[in-house]
Amino acid sequence: MSSDPGVKVQRHQRGMAWAHAECGEIQDERLEETLGRAVREWRGRTGMTQARLAELSGLTQAAISRLEHGKCMPTFPLLERIAQAFGSALLVSMDPGRGVTVTFAAGGDLT
Repeated sequence: MSSDPGVKVQRHQRGMAWAHAECGEIQDERLEETLGRAVREWRGRTGMTQARLAELSGLTQAAISRLEHGKCMPTFPLLERIAQAFGSALLVSMDPGRGVTVTFAAGGDLT
């Protein structure tokens, strides 16, 4: 279902689609790369272009590209704008020993 080997796309028990990326699944991956990979995969899954995501989030297409390629560390307000542009919930969790998990959920519901 996913074109990126480090991002898992699954169906929630209520039929809601969601995707997540985990830091460390790709050897030596940095947090900003994990965040970018999750954004890139969710954007592709929703059929949105970088230009459209930029328009909806108030960013430039170049900024979206930098984010998706892990070239910058997004702030929480920026991540909130990305999630709002997708109309999806975004959960970033840090679990000792397991690293970071980034999850987008369709419809803004993670329950």
